[in-house]
Amino acid sequence: MKRFLNYCAIPVATVFGIYLGFPTFTANAGDIKKIYKDTCELCHGTDGKGSEAGKQFGVPDFTNPDYQNSRTDEQMKESMTNGTKNPNYVKLSDLGVDAADLEPLVKLVREFGGK
Repeated sequence: MKRFLNYCAIPVATVFGIYLGFPTFTANAGDIKKIYKDTCELCHGTDGKGSEAGKQFGVPDFTNPDYQNSRTDEQMKESMTNGTKNPNYVKLSDLGVDAADLEPLVKLVREFGGK
């Protein structure tokens, strides 16, 4: 019986450890506000105007109508996917964001501009 428990305990512990090892936003795929908070907020701020650190790196102010009008949704998705000219920008794919979440993220960015 003891040997049986040892054989069961190891696989159960392994599966549990793998489960805990997944990034938190993987479990929240589709939760756009959580994804924004986990991957974008550090530089772009909670209000989309840019955090202090983000402003030093030159992030755009998402609430600025000029910025909103200067970019199409496709251009925003392109930036999110492939990065920007800003060397400090980290592609969202490198952060584990799924491509299916790009459209809702663009919508969220548009909401900062009142659209």
